[in-house]
Amino acid sequence: MKTKQWLAGTCVTILALGSVVGCASGSGTKEAGKPAAGSNEPTTIKALAVLSAGEPPVLENSQALKEIEKKANVKLNLEFVPGDVYPDKVNIAIASGSQYDLILLTDGKDEKYTKLVKQGAFHNLTALVKDMPNLQKIPQYTWDNTTVKNEIFGIPRPRSTHGGGNANFFLRKDWLDKYNLPVPKTVDELTNVLKVFKEKDPAGGGKTVPMIAGPFTTPWFGSVNPVAFAFGLPYSYKIEGDKPVAYFQTPEYKAYLDWLRMAYTSGLIDKDAPVLKTGQVKDKFKSGVAGAMVDNVSMMNENNLAVMRKTDPKAELVGVPYLEGPGGKKGVQMIEGYYGIWVVPTSVAKDKVKKIVEFLNWTASDEGTELAKAGIPGVHYTKYDKESGAVERNEEQKKLYDKEKPMLLVLQNAYDKYIYADSQVPEIKKAQKDVLDGFDQVGVPNPFIAFVSETASKNPDHQKKLSAAAVNYVMGTGNWEAVQAEIEAWSKGSGAQIMKEYMDQYNESKKK
Repeated sequence: MKTKQWLAGTCVTILALGSVVGCASGSGTKEAGKPAAGSNEPTTIKALAVLSAGEPPVLENSQALKEIEKKANVKLNLEFVPGDVYPDKVNIAIASGSQYDLILLTDGKDEKYTKLVKQGAFHNLTALVKDMPNLQKIPQYTWDNTTVKNEIFGIPRPRSTHGGGNANFFLRKDWLDKYNLPVPKTVDELTNVLKVFKEKDPAGGGKTVPMIAGPFTTPWFGSVNPVAFAFGLPYSYKIEGDKPVAYFQTPEYKAYLDWLRMAYTSGLIDKDAPVLKTGQVKDKFKSGVAGAMVDNVSMMNENNLAVMRKTDPKAELVGVPYLEGPGGKKGVQMIEGYYGIWVVPTSVAKDKVKKIVEFLNWTASDEGTELAKAGIPGVHYTKYDKESGAVERNEEQKKLYDKEKPMLLVLQNAYDKYIYADSQVPEIKKAQKDVLDGFDQVGVPNPFIAFVSETASKNPDHQKKLSAAAVNYVMGTGNWEAVQAEIEAWSKGSGAQIMKEYMDQYNESKKK
């Protein structure tokens, strides 16, 4: 369901490998001025990381940075690069070989990553990680999704396996209350709620959008994930007997598209859904015109509510962990359990690698976590409640925290099931945790999530024709026969090879 890219092409990959491996084989000695192994001098670490949004932290005279360096006995040279240009920066970083000690690969384990590993681009960290107690708290499921031949060449930034991305529905609780509607628990109840929103127009002036979604760019229609699982679709693939089955090869897929077609053509889903970008979907929901959308629990936080209340001071949100469909089917996707992998290029001297891993282990400690979330006591906050995550700051402390951004400086987060529960308001945080707890027994795994298909990687548009046919069907401008024809074409063409590659890797993994 996701598109991965961080190296622009095969040519770049080969050049990068040549440069990295060349640097690694030519010298195992320390660079001048670097501390020797066992020295008490701080270890200098030059790291490359992504900046997902906003401005980078101000590093000059940063008290947060100085505190981290003191606690971890390091000297940090950090470079934060905006996400839209980050893949290009990573290309350059890998091609340069010796430019960085630590690089975050935001696309994680994909075909290019595994090729680089096999060519010796990154240090093997398996033995080192075993001795790092905080890194050992990362679930085995996450490690399994990032290893190459059961060896660790990168340290994943852990996330919960449930609750990320488009996880569950959020609805305007104040609108439900206004019309005496219960919080929907089934697809039928959701459909009824959307029909009432359309009829009653709570936003006023005919502006109400019952449900906002988008973009519709894949046959999966990921912005309505809970409905897909309510109809019994697998997460990408499933294995029946000894054969792989793609989600759109199941009989449930047509029932799912039929519901989407009904909802879209009836005006229950935003008419602009096929072309809206993810950011536009969120912005439109926060503008106060929409009654429902799919996101993760961070949508419930006080910052988003504050935006909504500029339009409607009574705005309230409620999260629904999952919806039940025909036969009680339900689910939430089990994602990879990480966002990005930290790698150490083999151009880095071996005696420095352990220091780097020790630093990541420290940042994932309780001490590092508290510094990330709250900052320095008396400097960035006056009171911090570790259990609730609530932080009290005066205006000056808030400005300094926002300026120095300790959360970004602490590079490796600790594993936290509730990492997406980001509110600092106790009652909102509890509501977020309640939604996340609701996922525990309904996770839908993808049996091939840890594997890479070379054919799919080389042909990222292999489902493009199927996507177009499915979108046309949902919009009411196409027929099911056209969708079925594209499913059959995929199954007999590139799909057959893609599923064979996945299944071969799956079978091989079961031998170990």
